[in-house]
Amino acid sequence: MKYKYIATISLLFSFSSMAQNLMLSSNSVRDGGTLEAKFFANSFGCDGQNMMPDFSFKNIPAGTKSFALTYFDKDAPIDGGFVHFVIYDIPAGTVHLNGGVNGGVLPATSIVGVNDTGSAGFIGSCPQIGEIHHYQWRLTALDIDKLPIDANATPAITSLNILGHKLETTTLTVTAKQNKKD
Repeated sequence: MKYKYIATISLLFSFSSMAQNLMLSSNSVRDGGTLEAKFFANSFGCDGQNMMPDFSFKNIPAGTKSFALTYFDKDAPIDGGFVHFVIYDIPAGTVHLNGGVNGGVLPATSIVGVNDTGSAGFIGSCPQIGEIHHYQWRLTALDIDKLPIDANATPAITSLNILGHKLETTTLTVTAKQNKKD
C-alpha cells in the first residue's frame, strides 16, 4: 500500500511538471536574435520602417481573460530604460498579432497605451549608433478583461496594473545595433 501511495504521488508530480508555460514566438524575429533594420524606428535618428514583428501566443494559462504586450529597451541611455510600446486589453481568444508598420492592425477592443515619448503608439527600435541594445517583448496573461486605468496612463502606472493582474508572463528578447551612417 505504501508503495502504491508513493507511485501515485510521483505520477502526480510528473504530470504537473509537464504543464506548459505561456510562450511568445514570432516568424519575424527569434528569441536571442538580431533585429533587421526594417524593425527600426523611422524617427529619432533611425531610418527603419517602424515595423512591429508578428507574434503568436501559445500555452495560454487557465483563467486568462486578456493579455498585455510591452516592448522595452533595457539599454536606453536614460534611467530605467525606455518603453517603446504598450498594448493591453487584448482579448483572451487572441493567439496571433500580425504586426506591421506602426504596430499593424491590432484587435479592435485592445488599447494602445502611452509609451515613453508621452504618446500612444508603437515606436520601433533605435539604438545609438555603434551600441548594441537589448529589447524585450513581454507578454502577460491577465486575470481581468479590462485594466482599470485611463487610456492616458503613464507606462509605469500601466505596468503596475499589469503586474497586479498577472497570471503568467513570458518574454522574447532581441538585440539591435545601428551601424554608422555614411
